[in-house]
Amino acid sequence: MRALAATVLLIAVALLAACGGEDGTKFDQQGAPFTFSYPKDLQKVFANTGREIQGLNPEYRVALGTDETNVVVVATYKLAKDVRKVSKTNLSIAVERSARALARAMNAEIPKKSSTDLGELPATQFEFVTKDRSLTTRLVYAFQGKTQYFVRCQWNESGKDTIPAACDQVTKTFAPN
Repeated sequence: MRALAATVLLIAVALLAACGGEDGTKFDQQGAPFTFSYPKDLQKVFANTGREIQGLNPEYRVALGTDETNVVVVATYKLAKDVRKVSKTNLSIAVERSARALARAMNAEIPKKSSTDLGELPATQFEFVTKDRSLTTRLVYAFQGKTQYFVRCQWNESGKDTIPAACDQVTKTFAPN
């Protein structure tokens, strides 16, 4: 009986470690170009959660959330040119245009821009709210070589206590593979 209890305890500890314990769950799927941690109350969202870049499909994309509206989307896009060969000014202009286009498509205010990090990568963040105040979106862009890393977090009133903190956790723990 003691051996069975010890085995059950070891399995429970192993499961908690695999799920990240109290800190959440680790996203570390085979073939994924990145890893990160996220709150354990988020689930994969398979419904259409919107498109990040018009006319360009992601190389890899995962959406986690509480429903189709309250989500954290993490994606990579293949670039034609290594970002080290692009001027910082031109890259900054392209990123800002992309964020503004997404904000316009969502009928939102002009996005607020700030510098941040995506894991250890320097990144640019934009945050905006739709004009009717029903949806907030945070975009995070980071680049490495010929890869664009992109995080889109969006939430409405029902997700305001979950998604911003989840977004912070994902961006803080993000690591490219």
